[in-house]
Amino acid sequence: MAARVTLPGTNLEVSRICLGCWQFNDSKANINWQSQTPEESRAIVDKCLELGVNFFDTAEGYAGSEGVLGKCLQGRRENAVVATKFGFREGPNTPPYTAEQIDAAVQKSLNNMQINYIDIMQVHFPSFLADMKESVAELERQVAKGTIKYYGVSNFGPKNIKAIFEAGGKPISNQMGYNLLWRSAEYDVLPLCKQNGMSLLAYSPLQQGLLSGRFKTLEEIPEGRRRGKLFKPESCQLGRHGTPGAEKEVFEGLDKIRDICKRANVPMAKAALSWILKQDKSCVAIVGARTPEQMVENSQFVDLPDSVVKELTAATEPVKAKIGRALDQWVHPDRCE
Repeated sequence: MAARVTLPGTNLEVSRICLGCWQFNDSKANINWQSQTPEESRAIVDKCLELGVNFFDTAEGYAGSEGVLGKCLQGRRENAVVATKFGFREGPNTPPYTAEQIDAAVQKSLNNMQINYIDIMQVHFPSFLADMKESVAELERQVAKGTIKYYGVSNFGPKNIKAIFEAGGKPISNQMGYNLLWRSAEYDVLPLCKQNGMSLLAYSPLQQGLLSGRFKTLEEIPEGRRRGKLFKPESCQLGRHGTPGAEKEVFEGLDKIRDICKRANVPMAKAALSWILKQDKSCVAIVGARTPEQMVENSQFVDLPDSVVKELTAATEPVKAKIGRALDQWVHPDRCE
């Protein structure tokens, strides 16, 4: 059965591997994931529960994902921990969320999933920092009335984290992109999360397949996966971040990781997942899956020796240094503060 952890500050016992449900939708416009049928999604959820993976992450912004997940969990809601998100990114000047907007979002998510409560409601993107008090007060009201058990945040940088705590908030988690190639959270965000007792929910743990070992040249990587700051903006028609990228450092790092994994006799994907979970005992890795078989693969990790963890960390230090403190992979200027 999948290893579990009780998230600090909660009574939620979750698998350390969480299924990300972005692909549980009927949208044809998803850049990184092709949509899949409800039957395919249900088969994956069935496999998760069989494996002991009980943690599922979705969002109102995932084009129908909440509804599909809700149907997959009908009759077995009690076996799952469900996290969802509200809010859409409008840039650094997004107005603060009002109580009415938050209440409407909670009710919409409950209706979409046909459930009575949400285990973790997350603020998908931070709003303008001037005033979070109304947002916090409404989230606390939702906890008091039982519609949500806990609340967390997603894509919050150090200024955002400080602001929500200064407003009296008690978020239990921060969901961010974090993996061996994208480590900017280590500068400021991870220390603040630990200081405030927040779990890190790490999405994109395999950096969209780069850390699975599937791609050995830039040309092999699908264009939609080359639009982030690891690559030069001219590497992809969708690139719009305006920063130089770190392609040389990325491919040198991947070559080193392959060598380390070969010597340690651990597949690259399994090593990448295991590395994240070694960073902190409350870290959770959010994985995607196209098939039940892929879910089996993505749910497996090993207790890496400390020496291997150190080697893997050293392999991507040049990438970390080149990227710096940028927290948002996709746009410029950075909007996670």
